[in-house]
Amino acid sequence: MAKKRRIRNITKRLLFCSFFYLRLFDLILKLLTRVRQEHPCIILLYHRIVDENSQYLNKGPVVHHHIKDFKREIPYFKRNFQILSMDEVVSHMKLGKGFRRPSIAITFDDGYLDNYTLAYPVLKKHGVPATLYLTTSLIGTPDQIWTEQIGLAFLETKKDYFNFSALIGDETVPIKTKKEKEKANSKVSEALKLRPDDERRELIQQVFEKLGVNDKSGRHLGERMMLNWDEIQELRKDGITIGSHSHTHPILSRMPIQKAKDEILNSKKIVENKVDIEVKHFSFPNGREEDFSEELRDYCREIGFESICSVIYGTNDASEGNAFTLKRVGAINPVPMLAGELVRLFCKNGTASQHTNAMSKRENVKFSTAM
Repeated sequence: MAKKRRIRNITKRLLFCSFFYLRLFDLILKLLTRVRQEHPCIILLYHRIVDENSQYLNKGPVVHHHIKDFKREIPYFKRNFQILSMDEVVSHMKLGKGFRRPSIAITFDDGYLDNYTLAYPVLKKHGVPATLYLTTSLIGTPDQIWTEQIGLAFLETKKDYFNFSALIGDETVPIKTKKEKEKANSKVSEALKLRPDDERRELIQQVFEKLGVNDKSGRHLGERMMLNWDEIQELRKDGITIGSHSHTHPILSRMPIQKAKDEILNSKKIVENKVDIEVKHFSFPNGREEDFSEELRDYCREIGFESICSVIYGTNDASEGNAFTLKRVGAINPVPMLAGELVRLFCKNGTASQHTNAMSKRENVKFSTAM
């Protein structure tokens, strides 16, 4: 079975690369535009944009996306798609009309500094809109999202093995090499996500102790991982949409409902006060169906949000008129594979689900460990 899967993946990669470099994907999209009057929208999801100087344990391109790929993707997107802001996506959804061309929107979760230093110059050069969803408690601080903090702790530890029965049972995990650390990091992050918020916070401190590092791990010579408010103001003034991604990045379904509501409302108010805008768009941490609830969805409507993004895989059909259950597609790599996946989804005209394509499902599961 594993051998057949490898052969299928290799075949797919060769096919997608051939179609990409022969510009056949471009031709297919042009034909789709001619033969169909309405099209779905794909909301792409990124987190960090990294380069050779970035410190991280790789969780795949949806979480750690290399700038060399991003620089190739944006011109490709601009040539082949209608690129929309989230305000424009929501406007279409409210009208209940499909998009006139195959359309995409570009989003970034969490609020990383590299969105400003690496991604923003590329977006600005090509005049492409994007949306940043901010974890407000971290903006302007030297701290990181807890998943990145754990990753940096594994990266910096001098230990050769990791065991923690409260999280991973009796297993002893080797962490000598970077590959071993990446595997252990993903395992621990996944285990922590399953715990209630208060318990998770306590367990994280114990993970630091087990690794022999402290909770300031990763603060390299005063370097900052997250955006500050001046940078966000500059992005906003240059047309980047600013949204909310909670205050402290908990999994909202794993905490008392009132605390979850406070997380959502506080993040909205903080962005509005700091940036002097109305915050209309929200993406909930981790983004799986089980990480949110209908009560919280109703609350988002009540306090003035106009859209909610998940990480549930798929396209968005404007004729459904529902901007509070928006799906997203994680940005895979290399560029020909991402291009092929987007064309495949547009050809299916929005009927793809998170179970349609095994490779894409694996990529989107990977990035949930960091959100």
